[in-house]
Amino acid sequence: MIKRNSRLDKFVQKEEKATIKRITYLSGLSLILAIFLFTLGIPLLGKFADFTNTIFKKNETAIGIDESIPAPPMVDFLPAATNSARLSISGFSDETKTVEIFIDMQKTGETQVKNGKFTFENLTLKNGENKISAKALTRAGKESDFSKTQTVILDQEEPKLEIETPSDGQSFSADNRIKVSGKTDKNAQVFANGFLASVDSGGQFEVFVPVVEGENKIEIKALDAALNTKAETRKVNFRK
Repeated sequence: MIKRNSRLDKFVQKEEKATIKRITYLSGLSLILAIFLFTLGIPLLGKFADFTNTIFKKNETAIGIDESIPAPPMVDFLPAATNSARLSISGFSDETKTVEIFIDMQKTGETQVKNGKFTFENLTLKNGENKISAKALTRAGKESDFSKTQTVILDQEEPKLEIETPSDGQSFSADNRIKVSGKTDKNAQVFANGFLASVDSGGQFEVFVPVVEGENKIEIKALDAALNTKAETRKVNFRK
């Protein structure tokens, strides 16, 4: 019993010494870490913070530069074709001072932006295709990309209109629906006394027009995409 107590006491003393050593070791390590943090660690952390701030500032500056470039202006819808050599351009351009107007990538004029809107009057078109676009310009001189290009065709020639039937002064009987036919431009529309004719891909047209007994006047009119017109008149006689 005495021997067992003696062994137990020795074991306890050994464990106490080992625990004291561990505590002493950990205390020394903590002291070294504390000295490192106060002498070298905190300055290093400060330098790291300065480094990250510098990176973020550069990114913010770059973003600011990108945001200063204006968006392209939005030009209102333009007609595909016109018979007028003068055209009015309008649209929207936020936070910009000036909008420049281009035809076929060549600057033709500029206008001021007011409350986000702009208008350019009397843009001069050339015969044929006109590819129209615009750019926005800020007060700081920053320039946008081109807006979406719209093509406007200046066409001042009247459409072709050849009347095949009826002939002028022709007489009809029995059926009071008179066939009107002929040839025009393939993209034109034809009306006979207001009735719309069917036009095929080759420009051949046909429509039936009601008439009354006696003399009737039939007005045939061709209308193209640029709103150019050409009209012909035929007089016919109808008897029941």
